[in-house]
Amino acid sequence: MSATSPDVLIVGGGIVGLWCAARAVANGLSCTLVDQGGVGQGASGGLLGALMPHQPTNWNDVKQFQLDALLQLESDVATLEAQTGLSCGYRRCGRLIPVRTQQKHAMGLTMVSAARISWPASTPGGTALSWQVEPHVPDPSWLSPEVAPLGCEYETLSGRVDPRSLLAALKAFITSRIDLREHTFVSTLAPEPRVVLADGAVLTPGHVIMAAGVATFPLIAPFVGDGIGRGVKGQAALVAPHQPVDPSAPILYDGGLYVIAHGENRVAIGSTSENDFIDGSATDEQLDDLIACAAILCPALERARVVERWAGVRPKAIGRQPIIGPLPDAPGLIVAGGGFKISLGVAHAMADAAIGFATGASVTIPERMTVSDHMARLARGRARTAARVKAG
Repeated sequence: MSATSPDVLIVGGGIVGLWCAARAVANGLSCTLVDQGGVGQGASGGLLGALMPHQPTNWNDVKQFQLDALLQLESDVATLEAQTGLSCGYRRCGRLIPVRTQQKHAMGLTMVSAARISWPASTPGGTALSWQVEPHVPDPSWLSPEVAPLGCEYETLSGRVDPRSLLAALKAFITSRIDLREHTFVSTLAPEPRVVLADGAVLTPGHVIMAAGVATFPLIAPFVGDGIGRGVKGQAALVAPHQPVDPSAPILYDGGLYVIAHGENRVAIGSTSENDFIDGSATDEQLDDLIACAAILCPALERARVVERWAGVRPKAIGRQPIIGPLPDAPGLIVAGGGFKISLGVAHAMADAAIGFATGASVTIPERMTVSDHMARLARGRARTAARVKAG
């Protein structure tokens, strides 16, 4: 293929787009990747790096897809680190959830039983997997007994990665292997497919994979309709505790609040989920509140120094699950996005599916992740809105 006619054109250099490029290379495909702001500069380049599974109750194919992806990521990261010589900051550290009420305690016991049924006994690397309810917190300096009077839930599947290190390793792997075009974007997208970039370049790739985060939704709107997805703002902080913390400490999770230990005595705190916002990159008092709550949850963070404040807009598809697959009446155009909070842990699996569609391989994904399912949800939502308007 020529430089203007690659096998695959990937739009977006976030976590999904970079994994797509890496998978394209692995499949021997010529590949061009374009990104408007520069690789890794969007919502993927945040601070948290949480790799947390869905609850093991009410098991379904969506939860299985995520579980398989989380288990696979361990070996994929190890391969990437060996190929590049760069660390991705990956660790399967587990997660602690404080238990305050008898109702929460009973729910935790339900999780214990469900995990035995739905999860394998161990990871491919040999880590035993379980969900337990402990009567006491394991480390009072990490999880405060004051916020966990009935102990805590402890599961060993969760992990973390340093998002920026993972993005850097992926970029290092693909840079000499693909045509990387930063600081330009798609101005025209036609179904042939034919793409005109903002810098005037015209490309006629075999397939286009749209993995541009929130910017994907307006790109695909002419093919699937407006409203197939939206952006949700999140805020997070990186802090330096006064005393060194164990980088292998479990993630603390409490009703949407995350506390995640990373290397070099840094702890990430997050995150908000804001549907209504003016400036997607600005932090405010909502982040101040998170930092204060984190210090109550985790005594090690009392008077911790704030190293960085961060905000970004994450892509959330209408069906709340990633949206993956060819667009209707335009099979050369493939979407891979909308993963919202789980994107970091499933991006490589989304890439496998997207490249599979591009190469004509047999691809199986959960129904709720298909383009048709998301379009059906959009249509039902519009019908409900129209009915309410008609009812007055």
